[in-house]
Amino acid sequence: MSGRILIVDDNVTRRITLAARLSGAFYEIQVAGSAQEALELLEHWQPGTILIADELQCMPAGRFLRRLRADSRCAEVSLLVVTAPGAHMGRAGLLSAGADDVIPRSEPQEVFRARMRAQERARDVVNTLRLRGPDLRLPGLAEPLGRFQGVSRASFIAPDAATARDWRRAFEGLPGFRMTFTDMAELREGAGRAAPPGQPDRAGLLVLGLAPESESRGLRLLAEMANRSDRMEQEILIFAPGAAPRIQAQAYEIGASAVMAGPFDAAEIAARMRLLQLRLTRRRALRRALAESLRASVTDPLTGLHNRRFALPRLAQISRAAAMRGESFAVMVADLDHFKEVNDRHGHAAGDLVLQAVAQVMRQNLRAEDVLARIGGEEFLAILPGIGAAMAEALAHRICTRIREAPVVLPDLPRGLPLTISVGLTCGGAGLRSPEELLEDADRALYAAKRAGRDRVLCHPMLPGDARTARRLAGG
Repeated sequence: MSGRILIVDDNVTRRITLAARLSGAFYEIQVAGSAQEALELLEHWQPGTILIADELQCMPAGRFLRRLRADSRCAEVSLLVVTAPGAHMGRAGLLSAGADDVIPRSEPQEVFRARMRAQERARDVVNTLRLRGPDLRLPGLAEPLGRFQGVSRASFIAPDAATARDWRRAFEGLPGFRMTFTDMAELREGAGRAAPPGQPDRAGLLVLGLAPESESRGLRLLAEMANRSDRMEQEILIFAPGAAPRIQAQAYEIGASAVMAGPFDAAEIAARMRLLQLRLTRRRALRRALAESLRASVTDPLTGLHNRRFALPRLAQISRAAAMRGESFAVMVADLDHFKEVNDRHGHAAGDLVLQAVAQVMRQNLRAEDVLARIGGEEFLAILPGIGAAMAEALAHRICTRIREAPVVLPDLPRGLPLTISVGLTCGGAGLRSPEELLEDADRALYAAKRAGRDRVLCHPMLPGDARTARRLAGG
């Protein structure tokens, strides 16, 4: 899909010329002689980019753009309008109607291809972040993004102080943006200070003006912004009236989101800012959705604790770190006593309430650095870094006591349901046992605690205080 381009133009000569310009870039190209023909082609062929002539006779380009933007098949498609040479009027309207960019038909080949690559990079980032498949669409993210845009930060860096003042008059108060204005000289003066005034925000929009005498410095600043680790939190618009094709192509290749080389047009700059704001807002929403999905994959939905997928690799990490530092750590496996009876007598909804209450008690009685996870139906795992057997046993006994002393209130039991928990404990740190062996030893201790009558803590290998229980178990 990303290497597919659809050309929509009712002029045969223009279609052939545009296809020829793209022929050396190994795109798969289809052409349509009308808007209707393009819509029919979309029924069975999915392009990554659609190039639309601004002089369509059958349908105005603006109306065709809005039609495509309303089509779910074009949600991830770049829509680029190709205009007559030297045409600057109406570009803001085309951008507002849904165009991702407006390209003059006479644009030099090196700029044209650099612009196409920039659009592909932007689309590839979105496709990388986007959750795939109908089962991965998260609730709450299907509404129009405009509802969530809020206010974006925008930094204007002009080539000189006079231009910065002109820009302030033209754009200050533009709805949806919180703006700062500065110029190249002001940035140079503040370069040695910790927080120079007018320093461009690391997140938001950057509008960077280039003049012939400041092109090199502007491109260096662009490279600096593009190479930051938080680059995905920024969109960069270059305004370089009359810039040579080489400078425009360089700006795109370095990381500019869009380059304007025509005359100053406040309406077009504002339209491009809103377009880039929408792109940035969507990317942030997709990153949040992806992060939430990753968190959900390692979280138990009932208790909010970590799950087995998180806990077992974390146990391996803590075990390696303890072996390297010569520190000890403990592994605790806890299991609710007689939990099946809770479900059988009071129902699974009551069982869920019990698990949530036990998880809360355990969380409250462990340290912030401890790892707590639900690894089975009524089974919990706690990894306790940096402590020895005595302290770990004290923590385990405290958990048993807190659970015993806090009956869980259920709808049919206003006085509460008494609960107990059994705990198996083992300690690591010498590097002699693998994480799997540590977990097995904690499980052995848990089963021994169950056999010993439940509601207790046992260790494997056993601590001196467990000898009496061991002799009792050996005697039957």
